[in-house]
Amino acid sequence: MQDPTCSETTYLYEAVVGAFVDAVSWRGIYAFATRDSVDRLMEDPVVEEFIGRGGQACVLVGIDAITNKPTLERLVELERENEFFRPRVFRNETGRLFHPKISDFTYADGRRTLIVGSGNLTPGGLTNNFEDYAVVEAERGEKIDVSQLDEFLERHADDIRPIDVEAMETAKRNLFRSVGGGRRNGGKSVRKPRRRKAAVSERAVETETADVFDRILIAKVPKAGGRWPQAHFNEQVVREYFRISDYDTQRVYLTHVGPDGTRAEVEARPCVYSRSNKNHRIEIAAGRGREYPDAPPLLLFRGRGLRIFDYMLLFPGERGYQSLSNLAERLPTVGRGLRRVVTDTKNLEDAWADCPILQSDEEREWEI
Repeated sequence: MQDPTCSETTYLYEAVVGAFVDAVSWRGIYAFATRDSVDRLMEDPVVEEFIGRGGQACVLVGIDAITNKPTLERLVELERENEFFRPRVFRNETGRLFHPKISDFTYADGRRTLIVGSGNLTPGGLTNNFEDYAVVEAERGEKIDVSQLDEFLERHADDIRPIDVEAMETAKRNLFRSVGGGRRNGGKSVRKPRRRKAAVSERAVETETADVFDRILIAKVPKAGGRWPQAHFNEQVVREYFRISDYDTQRVYLTHVGPDGTRAEVEARPCVYSRSNKNHRIEIAAGRGREYPDAPPLLLFRGRGLRIFDYMLLFPGERGYQSLSNLAERLPTVGRGLRRVVTDTKNLEDAWADCPILQSDEEREWEI
């Protein structure tokens, strides 16, 4: 089960990324897809490595609903950029819903992995929703019977089409909307006035016993030789706050919240571990193109689920920076290096009452 409330869950996204390792081909079939999720998957370092070494990728998506024109346009762009990437759409004229969700991987040594479940190629399907999926692995010499799948694809070969003008027109009529009250503005959601949450414990949250939700991390960002958007964290923060134990396939899912409450698209980031200097680095998109200031910037994270976080990046002089800095100085630091503190939403609200990251859960966007 994909369960964002469980500290032991493996997201569908992570299961799929893990299957790309050493694969020579991937056949993905999904009822619905969104542009941000397509980008998130195709830009993952593991998938980029798969494409870079000539891995064959064929993606079939339905256009009955959700999958919209920008998604298809991005798939066409990816096809132009990568000779081994072949997207297709299922032209459905039956009045029945095209609804499968399958990833089929093959390997040079004869192995095969099949991932089948309820999750689509969407934010909800890959990470945010409660979903179920099964990973079936066949070792060399073993067989997975996919004959009915192959027969289905052959039987409907005339309905499996390249992305053309007709497909674009069909997808143009699909409305990709959020669920849960968020509104989109230029691809980002805009928060509504925040309702105050009931107060939680006034003490700082103990890192070894804290829940995975609503925990707050305030972290000073080191300059790191000018590559500061590759933010450095110590091992204790990585393991106890971000809950990363597998650097290869586990990801943190970050949503940047702007000073006006606008929310950017989700960033799926690996934690890059350097064995030489023992550094742990997580890339922060909000820092790209910005010069390091005279004093360390602050990163503010709010846990929304297992390895799912909203975050803000604040520079000296910006609204909230001094309040967060004062709060961080009052709390015990976690691990070695620059000050990093873990606390709760009550302490954050007391320090910065109108902090944009303090939004009620009903104002967040959940997507199919």
